[in-house]
Amino acid sequence: MPRRAVHIDCSEKDRVELERLTKSRTESKQLVDRAMIILDCLLGKQNKDIAAAYKTRPNRITKWTHRFAKFGIKGLFDSPRSGKPSRRTMLRKRILEMLETPPPSGQASWDGKSLATALKAKASTVWEILRKDGIQLQRTRSWCVSTDK
Repeated sequence: MPRRAVHIDCSEKDRVELERLTKSRTESKQLVDRAMIILDCLLGKQNKDIAAAYKTRPNRITKWTHRFAKFGIKGLFDSPRSGKPSRRTMLRKRILEMLETPPPSGQASWDGKSLATALKAKASTVWEILRKDGIQLQRTRSWCVSTDK
């Protein structure tokens, strides 16, 4: 006898969110696939048919339907990874903390080289982290409010 997907209940709000996820162009592909799997399960399709449509194993379908049944939409997102944070994550935190402190004497503001020297890190790594976060150290923004009629 063919195995059907786990029976899952879904509120209208969750269904709308699942449909939004399937059409999203900014969410990860894995999350979009998981949302599409759940929508197919809600239609009552068999695990093997869903697996064939997504070119995967039926075990994957079972895994995500069980997680959706247990946790809802939140169950479709990746679980946090265990282990020590990467060095870059720790360096990013140190860079952001250092930017809150006053710059070295003789400088008006921090620059990449002085940050790297203070943190004993490579300047290229510091610049990469700053670029990724969109932090521009030397940029100043100003505006003028005109009083003309």
